Amino acid sequence: MFESGMKEAEENKVVITDFSFNIVEKAIKLCYHRSLVSHTTMDEKMKLIQFFDKYDIQPLKDNLETYLITVLNELTVCRLTNAALLSNATKLEMKCTEFLKDSIKTRPISDFDILDKDFALNLFKSTFCHMSEF
Repeated sequence: MFESGMKEAEENKVVITDFSFNIVEKAIKLCYHRSLVSHTTMDEKMKLIQFFDKYDIQPLKDNLETYLITVLNELTVCRLTNAALLSNATKLEMKCTEFLKDSIKTRPISDFDILDKDFALNLFKSTFCHMSEF
């Protein structure tokens, strides 16, 4: 942003209004070294992946996406699906979809009602066999 001739370059500052100070601070520290951030909650991780997507910090987004896949379970899958959709995290979205399809008949899923409605409809449609009309 500072090298592109954009407003940020002219003013020598970036105004970030859609993320809390806490998330911005952690994101900036993570750009320098992981050890600078001692603990993050699941909610913070989901906000951080959105931050990294928005500001095109791909290596940190990839690392966080890989981590979030490892904590995928019945309690986290719906929240992680929504986070994946908001942050264009395609690997995470794919793993969440697979998990939900595998679990839909065998395990109770927490927070299913918060799942993105369009995603839920597509998931529902894809779990049934399609019949072609004659």
